Amino acid sequence: MNRLKFGVIGLRFGQFLVRALAHLDGAQLVAVADRNPNIAEGLEAYAARYGARAYTSSAGLFDNETLDAVVIATSPKPRAAIIEQAAKRGIAMFVEKPWASNPRHGEILAEICHRYDATVMLGFSFRFHPAIARLRELMEGELGEGWMLNGEYVFDHLPATEGWFWDPENGNGMFNENSCHLFDAVCYLLGKPVSVMAASAQFAGRPMEEAAAITLTFESGAIAALTVGGYGANAHWDFPRIDITTERGQARLRGRHHMWDSLSWARRGADTVSTFTQPAEVLGTTRYTNAFTHFVECLRKGEQPSATIEDGMLSVAIADAVTRSARSGNKVNLE
Repeated sequence: MNRLKFGVIGLRFGQFLVRALAHLDGAQLVAVADRNPNIAEGLEAYAARYGARAYTSSAGLFDNETLDAVVIATSPKPRAAIIEQAAKRGIAMFVEKPWASNPRHGEILAEICHRYDATVMLGFSFRFHPAIARLRELMEGELGEGWMLNGEYVFDHLPATEGWFWDPENGNGMFNENSCHLFDAVCYLLGKPVSVMAASAQFAGRPMEEAAAITLTFESGAIAALTVGGYGANAHWDFPRIDITTERGQARLRGRHHMWDSLSWARRGADTVSTFTQPAEVLGTTRYTNAFTHFVECLRKGEQPSATIEDGMLSVAIADAVTRSARSGNKVNLE
């Protein structure tokens, strides 16, 4: 089977995605691009290690390569031009989270994609890890729908004050740039949220809120309580986590350093607990391998991937609602 030709644009975090693609069956990394002069100095040598060609602009990459798909791993702010360059050429896109810097920006990017009927997958790797995929299967079967969830995604992560992470027009802070992974995982399990109530903390002197305690309500009537932020201690690697009560039982999802690692569950009234353990990174795979495998399979079948633009926009909307609720002290309803 011919391998699909991939390019990667943005090589700060994108280097992790390059490693996943380089060992992925069905994919061939042919080109990388980054405009950062600090990265560009060693770009040729870096690309050569993977048998790829190097470019210092997305336009140069698209003008000189024939691609099946591109990974967009830049920060959100410069994405509109890159997305349009790919979309008008019919190149499928794997877009790293967050989808956008804010809801209005998300709408602008979505409009570009819809205008060209683009194939787009959001880089929400959590939902493709084996342990959470197994939990979703159980909730569609013996455990039943989710009723009540408690989740946590807290670790040692407070980037420097300067830079794109805290820029409201770019990363837009902790909740948009990072907590979105947990937001997507929770919505993957519980469905569509309808309201957000939050309190936030700002102890470390960063320009925006650094942590939050959040409650979500869902269309189904389910409720969730989440704790997110950058106040963790680096020695604790047992994150993220989710505890969920369902129609017919209870489950506990446990993580290890940004990856879902294990699952335990029991039906209500049962005397024993069942367990499932399968690390996301094992035998040459990375935390993105399962997501990329899904992306490649969808491209071969001509299907839209399951992590959609709408999922990306929803996580941006939740992050925005968390900030607005924490600052106003009021519940925010999601449209």
